[in-house]
Amino acid sequence: MPEPLYAITPSRSARSFGGVRVRVVRAGWFRPDAGGFFGVVPKPLWSRFTEVDERGRLLCRLNLLLVEAGGKRILVETGTGVRMSQKDREIKGVEGGDPAEALRAVGIDPDSIDFVAVSHLHYDHAGGMVDADGRPNFPRARYVVQRDEAEAAHSDELRLQGIMEVEQLDLVRAAGQLAEVQGEVELVDGVRVLPTGGHTRGSQAVLLGAVDSRQAGSRAIFWGDLIPTRWQIPVRWTSAYDDYPIQAVEMRNELVSRVAAEGWWCYFTHDPGSLPIQIEATERGFRVKEGS
Repeated sequence: MPEPLYAITPSRSARSFGGVRVRVVRAGWFRPDAGGFFGVVPKPLWSRFTEVDERGRLLCRLNLLLVEAGGKRILVETGTGVRMSQKDREIKGVEGGDPAEALRAVGIDPDSIDFVAVSHLHYDHAGGMVDADGRPNFPRARYVVQRDEAEAAHSDELRLQGIMEVEQLDLVRAAGQLAEVQGEVELVDGVRVLPTGGHTRGSQAVLLGAVDSRQAGSRAIFWGDLIPTRWQIPVRWTSAYDDYPIQAVEMRNELVSRVAAEGWWCYFTHDPGSLPIQIEATERGFRVKEGS
């Protein structure tokens, strides 16, 4: 492997946004199909940024964020977890993926987590909410999910059948640890969840830093699967996995325009590269800012 299976941003390199301290936890790898990942984007365009294996799969990270603010610890995302079948793990190229094991491997006690913000309920984001025995991986934490996402998971929409982590959601609920929120909500001072839709009905991003700060570089965003890697910064590059692609394009354009104008830093859920990065606007659209 080009990097260790589990890793964390060194303490000396942690980023701080108005008192909000952020480190990236690398919780493993997975290999999504490139055709689905890039949707209708032609291969000659996306292949300028990345390569595929002999089965047409990309090498992507399972990135979690460890956020410390107001005396609390917030974990963003839970990876794939350990409840997948071995066949599914092989098909999807999953290596690692257990968030509790990843935290312990880098010296963080899972019991120290106060909040778990889950961007949406697909397997590679919500698959690690509980352990192999069905117990919450983070016994002291409140799991934060948008109410629209929880309702979608329990709906009878044919497209959603079997692709949302309904059982894990219900196990967390039964343990009394589920916090369904509606709309933009502050978890602690400087850490907010923001509903975006687009990828799924109740997808949410995480905003880091003071809401009223206009100082360049003083805020950051974790995109979830609205923009899973820096490869998808072109706002029209939707995925075949986006349930609401028109909404995704509109929300991407709105947020990326603001991010570029105000100099926010960006964290991506599946990007294998160094994080965070910044985005800039050019005559030809948005791109990674040089030197970020």
